[in-house]
Amino acid sequence: MTTKRTHIWLITTDQMRADAIGAENESVRTPVLDSLAAEGTVVSSAYCASPVCTPSRASIFTGRYPHAHGAWNIGVSLDENEITLCDHLKRSDYRSVGVGKMHFRPQCKTGFSMEPEDVDIRDRGRAADGTYYGFDEYHISEDNLVGDYLRWLREQDSAVANRFDLDRYRSEDAEQDVWESDMPAELHQTYWMAEKSIDVIRSHDYDQPLFLWTSFVDPHHPFNPPKAYTELYADIEMKGPLVPQDELPFRPEHLLHQGARGYWPGGGEQHDSGESHIRRVIRNYYAMITFIDEQIGRIMDAWKEKGVYDNVLVVFTSDHGELLGDHGLMYKGPWFFEGLTRIPMIIRGPGIAKGQRTDALMEHVDIVPTLLDAIGQVRPYGIQGVSQLGMLSGQKQHIRESAMTEYDAHDRGIMAKCLRTNRYKLVVFAGETYGELFDLHLDPEERRNLYFEEAASRVKQNLMEMLVQRMIQDQDPLPERQTNW
Repeated sequence: MTTKRTHIWLITTDQMRADAIGAENESVRTPVLDSLAAEGTVVSSAYCASPVCTPSRASIFTGRYPHAHGAWNIGVSLDENEITLCDHLKRSDYRSVGVGKMHFRPQCKTGFSMEPEDVDIRDRGRAADGTYYGFDEYHISEDNLVGDYLRWLREQDSAVANRFDLDRYRSEDAEQDVWESDMPAELHQTYWMAEKSIDVIRSHDYDQPLFLWTSFVDPHHPFNPPKAYTELYADIEMKGPLVPQDELPFRPEHLLHQGARGYWPGGGEQHDSGESHIRRVIRNYYAMITFIDEQIGRIMDAWKEKGVYDNVLVVFTSDHGELLGDHGLMYKGPWFFEGLTRIPMIIRGPGIAKGQRTDALMEHVDIVPTLLDAIGQVRPYGIQGVSQLGMLSGQKQHIRESAMTEYDAHDRGIMAKCLRTNRYKLVVFAGETYGELFDLHLDPEERRNLYFEEAASRVKQNLMEMLVQRMIQDQDPLPERQTNW
């Protein structure tokens, strides 16, 4: 058996903040991720491509920005002909397997989706090669859980499946989308994703390099972890959200009119929940992450059992963060606060510096070129991200001068761009006279908006110029020129 090929394991969560890991927040119990951080590099200034799911997930897999790959918001499918990481890896003979939440297409949600409520439609392979965006094998289960997971659950325990179908094990003291679940942890969707990933690792022929994507749905709301994991936080004092609502002197107008323009309720909406409810949300959110952490440990053990873990290049990240009550907001949406846009990024494996923590800027679009660089592939034309391998190996302090995040809901009247440097954050809303400018060195909690302050006008102008340059440079380079004439 050949064991010296570099295998790749991409782990993603959904809606996980960068500060929800024990290595950064002592309130959170993540011993496995903390050990992963010690084995590799933590990028503390990594930013998502978009503050909602589909655009960011598509950017992770194409190395291209949402305005280029075309999956500009939730409810829009990524073109199945887009070239993905899996397609590039095939050139180096990789077998690609995906487990869990993909969300490259709209989910099957009654009342939300305009596509047929059919898993076979959602999970269909490409017309060209039969793969799912390049994945040779895939086991999909998303927010609504229909598909492979529910079939497995019914096979394991029909009584649990029937109760789950009834109310998702919603407790009597549930509040909105927050409760502690009595569902057996070993039958939970998160556990199933680990089981499927372990099956893939154990059955793979290691004469061929393996790319495995383990994609957890949690800690996306509802905040309903197995009760045992919530109990781990019973004696831990939860920090409340940043900047309570009554401290905010500035509210962007689109908070007021986004509902009128068709933005669905429950996405980046202002909340009126009391402190005890928000602390329960935070506790359950952390409990979900602890449960995920435990499952990552089980999968990690499977790699070690096969004797290949030293040759596994691991990337752990999330599609975006979670507002978690910060700034009077919940979930995600057209916002660019740190809790939502700054994402966890831990990378370990061959060629990666151990025990390194860096504030170098990194973007979702950098993942594809970095992985390809790590296995010796030249960055293909059309990829907009840059390889961060020099930074991750410890040879360079930083690669980027800025990071970009974009939100596009042009059909609902909201479009925005965010430029982040190591010190400042500028947010520009299309067609609006207001914006946001924060000095994150002096104001890390983003309490004081400098956008309208005369003393910050020079900084604002410089950032505007940098934003314009980035927008010009980040235009879609495709199609490639084929001839001089």
